[in-house]
Amino acid sequence: MLSAARDGSPVELGAPPQAELPHEALEEADERPPQSGLQRRSVVVALHGRHAHLGAIALGRLIAHGLEAPLRGLCLSTEPIDASEVPAHFGIAPEALQGMVLDVEASDDPPGALASAMASYGTALVIVASHADDPTDERFGVGQLAARALESAALGVLVIREEPSPPRLQRILLPLDGNPSTASVIAPVGEVARKLGAELDIVLVGCASPREAADDGPPVSTPVPFEPGAMVAPLYVDQPQHEWPAFTEEFLARFLSAIGHCPHGVSTRFFLGKGEPAAEIARLAWQLASDLVVLVWHGQLADHHGAVIRDVLARAPCPVLVLRR
Repeated sequence: MLSAARDGSPVELGAPPQAELPHEALEEADERPPQSGLQRRSVVVALHGRHAHLGAIALGRLIAHGLEAPLRGLCLSTEPIDASEVPAHFGIAPEALQGMVLDVEASDDPPGALASAMASYGTALVIVASHADDPTDERFGVGQLAARALESAALGVLVIREEPSPPRLQRILLPLDGNPSTASVIAPVGEVARKLGAELDIVLVGCASPREAADDGPPVSTPVPFEPGAMVAPLYVDQPQHEWPAFTEEFLARFLSAIGHCPHGVSTRFFLGKGEPAAEIARLAWQLASDLVVLVWHGQLADHHGAVIRDVLARAPCPVLVLRR
């Protein structure tokens, strides 16, 4: 595992070479205003069933604060209820819902009702829990409610597999595959990190490199690019003490500066992963104690990228935010 910190100090995971990050390549980006596709979008917490929802609501408040966005609660019930009955119906203290706009949808098909409501919300960010005892949608490997949200989202869905306690957003893990369209989320995610005082860990992941089998150098991971301007890690690192800093400088100049516009003041670390992407993302999320993993999804499940989304949703030890492109 190769890693480097944006402040210039190396961070060791395994036995990486020492790497110094240049500041000059990032200064121009630090002066630009962030280009956020998330800012001020509504944040909607889906409430359904008898599970505890306090973690999802608290996480929703954090996200809404970071986006400077209104917070709504979408209450999905199989029987008609009034908004005043929501706390008792879902087993939530009334004060936990204070300041939220509550929408109630009564339907025998909660996933369908959620999809319809999301269409009316437009580009809202939806937070939905996927519990172990929920009926599973095999396409996504999560509960049917979360799967329908992912399928219907115009902007993004944050899936919670286990209620975070206490909810926090101090470390955000953002995997990139070397394609410019994926890197375009650096600005909005970085802006949320800046607002919340969180640290942003960026990892470049992809297919395994032939270098993995060699004994005389560190393993690296090489993404499979499909867009103009895509960037891959070097297949062979003969002199890592020279080539790793050079690659890091070029990657950061192109993706964090020219494409990503990472906002000023965000503490950022860059990692070069190895091996199968989903396994590496999940491993890093555990090792770095990530509070949130952010994935970019192009809406297809049949391709390799879709398989990565599904596997990360199943393996990640923390909530996963899936942003649509």
